[in-house]
Amino acid sequence: MNCMKILIVSQWFVSKDSQGRIHVSGGTERYTYGLAKQLHEDGYKVKVLTTTMEKDKIGWDALDGLSVYRFKVLNRFYGYFIDFFSFVNTLKAIRIFNPGIVHVVSVRYRFAVGAIAASKIMGKKMIYTITLIPHKEGRNRLSFILDHFIFSKIIKWCDVIISLSKETKESLIKEIRHNKVVTIPSFFTGNYFRKIEKNPNSILFVGRLEVAHKGTDFLLKALYYVREEIPTVKLYIVGTGNSLNYLKKLVYEYGLGYNVIFCGYVPENKLIEMYSRSEILVMPSLREGMPMVLLEAMSAGLPVVAFDIGCIAEALENGKYGILVKKGDVEGLADQIIKLLKNDRLREYYSKMGLERSKRYTLANVVREIEEVYSNLC
Repeated sequence: MNCMKILIVSQWFVSKDSQGRIHVSGGTERYTYGLAKQLHEDGYKVKVLTTTMEKDKIGWDALDGLSVYRFKVLNRFYGYFIDFFSFVNTLKAIRIFNPGIVHVVSVRYRFAVGAIAASKIMGKKMIYTITLIPHKEGRNRLSFILDHFIFSKIIKWCDVIISLSKETKESLIKEIRHNKVVTIPSFFTGNYFRKIEKNPNSILFVGRLEVAHKGTDFLLKALYYVREEIPTVKLYIVGTGNSLNYLKKLVYEYGLGYNVIFCGYVPENKLIEMYSRSEILVMPSLREGMPMVLLEAMSAGLPVVAFDIGCIAEALENGKYGILVKKGDVEGLADQIIKLLKNDRLREYYSKMGLERSKRYTLANVVREIEEVYSNLC
């Protein structure tokens, strides 16, 4: 078996913007892109199979030295039909490329099971990385039944499942009873540290604008209390998503128009500058796999305030490398933001601690662990 040939089948992948620059819209895209780039640099033959909803992007593309094939999935068919499309296109890709290993990356079981079933039929070794912890909240009954009684059984066909945190690993073992789940964290993909002048009393949020997942509404409610103590506070919200209009409505209702700036999508070079110019990063996430934004912020020396959920507490080592607040505690979140913004020494302390902690999550270090998993399958 030629384990130097890797087919990465990813739910989403990066694209190019109108100026030909790499466009990264979320953590799953960044994870797959970083993995593929590092494998390529380490001498592996890599092809990426992913989806698109745009007709003019269907087919093979050379992107930053990587060979990428995009197959079209209409938005209205993405739900329960996506696994059929991933199944058919993975079969085709395996026949053409004949990889030694198929590495599937997806947010949940959806999309992954089609690719895994195709790989099973073709007799390929399979690795599956799930980027978000399995959960029941907010899902309809049919989705839960499919995941619990059917999809989890197909996921079990994988040779190895990679979880991004210990919390996700425990959840996966409980749900699918797989005996080969390993924890390999996410990573940051570049050099984010810049020593430049800070914007006074500036808070940064980076992520998809989906309140059920990212909890951005909790941050806006906390900002209402922060403003009472620090009237000049500014919150920069980077990202796009379905909750944008709702969040803008909250800003209006709380009278935060002066204090909140919606930045939309921000390209990589601008994001690095925003990490460096901000005084703190706030992560009010309600659930995560292992947020890449957190790792990027620490590598930029940006102090972090976050809700105390499993994977974030794991990365911050239960508050050693950043400040944790009980999930959903709006006033507690506000108190810690105020405390950090008003204390220069405390910010400097957590900046240094974050930089130290980030060494664990460099791209090269993490991908070496994944490559070891590949070697053990050969």
